[in-house]
Amino acid sequence: MPSLDRNSPVPYYQQVYEQISEGIESGVYPAGKRLPSIRECARELGVSNTTIELAYQRLVEEGYIEAKRGSGFTICEIGIGPDKAFAEYSEEYRQEREKLEAHSRELSRQAKPTFDFAYDSVDASTFPFNAWARKCRDVFFSEGAQAACLHNDRQGLADLREQISHYLQSEYGVTCTPEQVLVMPTTKDLVTEITMLFDPEDTVVAMEEPGYDEVGKRMRERGCDVRLVPVCPYPAEEEAEKLLQGVSLLFATPACQFPTNHVMPIDMRKSLVTWASEHGAYVIDDEYGWEFQSGVARMPSLAALDDAGHVITIGTFSNSFTPAVSLSYATLPPKLMLKWRETRRDAHTQVPWQTQAAMAQFMSEGHWRTHIRKLRTSVLNKRERVLKAIRGHMGDAVDEVMLAYPPRESMQA
Repeated sequence: MPSLDRNSPVPYYQQVYEQISEGIESGVYPAGKRLPSIRECARELGVSNTTIELAYQRLVEEGYIEAKRGSGFTICEIGIGPDKAFAEYSEEYRQEREKLEAHSRELSRQAKPTFDFAYDSVDASTFPFNAWARKCRDVFFSEGAQAACLHNDRQGLADLREQISHYLQSEYGVTCTPEQVLVMPTTKDLVTEITMLFDPEDTVVAMEEPGYDEVGKRMRERGCDVRLVPVCPYPAEEEAEKLLQGVSLLFATPACQFPTNHVMPIDMRKSLVTWASEHGAYVIDDEYGWEFQSGVARMPSLAALDDAGHVITIGTFSNSFTPAVSLSYATLPPKLMLKWRETRRDAHTQVPWQTQAAMAQFMSEGHWRTHIRKLRTSVLNKRERVLKAIRGHMGDAVDEVMLAYPPRESMQA
């Protein structure tokens, strides 16, 4: 018979359930043994019949016990015995396990930073906890909630692809349809999917130097020949043409070059689009950081300059929302999307349904635009405070080579 801890915050029915289920798994309660009736157990423990009924109901649902008419509740044969003794493992395995546990303890002891300045960290004070929590809850009570139990569109939830397409068109001039949008967890996943559309033996990839090393790593893992192209200052058109000779795929971050934060000039953007069109190549335009631009004239994206389908635009919610949702997207030219659908027809969606459904509602109801406006203001305020502190403490010892954003008084309304 289980016992109850009257001082524990754990509900009584949960305590009864845990003690009986653990007893069954450990062999204390053998298969075929009858449990006390609900009324008898409730009387012994001094609780209501409902409490014991809830515990027994959960045990039945999970296959620990079964209810037989006229016989009450009987313990099932579940095929779970006591855990394998640690001493039965080999000496080598035991040592490796101890090393793993020691490493975990070492990680847990590492001090957490007071301030995290990592480029891929998000300030929790800017996160819309209430609005996002409501959307995450609402989707499970919506008419389409049964989709949470199904394999969904491998390309991404249609409602989310529609919202992403509309947002990119209205905010950044990226002309695309929902059919061209591909949803994946991270930028690295998108790059992997894109490079799978090309024959690695015949594909030379150009990467910015310095640049996003993780992308180059993924492309090398695919067997592509990766060539580094210097940026900042960007090479002249004639020099760029020479550097890109034989290249069929170029990865660039024109909106906010990683890691220098330089913005690609408009003439260079036009030259890249023209080069791709004339040579049958493709440019992967990673619009990293464009959401943070505030008060400056926004240059047209490469996709906005492309009229022949040679630009692949990729973006992520990780930097502007939170990396915890693992949500990124790409817009592929129709030709490449048709090829992706053909080669990846057996793929499963990579981002959970509830995350996609919640973000689709979040965007459709205007919460996303509100969040971006607040985020831009927050980033601008922080930048001004940092610059003020640097000037105040270091004075003329620091040269302001380039300001990515203008002072507040010059911002557009």
